[in-house]
Amino acid sequence: MDVESLDHHIKTLSQQHTVLEATLEKIYRQKSWNEFEVERLKKEKLKLKDQLSLMHRRRHELINEIN
Repeated sequence: MDVESLDHHIKTLSQQHTVLEATLEKIYRQKSWNEFEVERLKKEKLKLKDQLSLMHRRRHELINEIN
């Protein structure tokens, strides 16, 4: 995978993370919400965060290899 591909993947994951964050904020503003749905969304958001960390690490390593 090249740097450009990693950047695109990072951007996509970041957008998904942002959408989940907005969805959770919207749910929290409601008077009542489904606890199981919130937990599912939080786990998905955490998974995306982990993937983002991995992609940033890979990007850094790739750039160091190039230089």
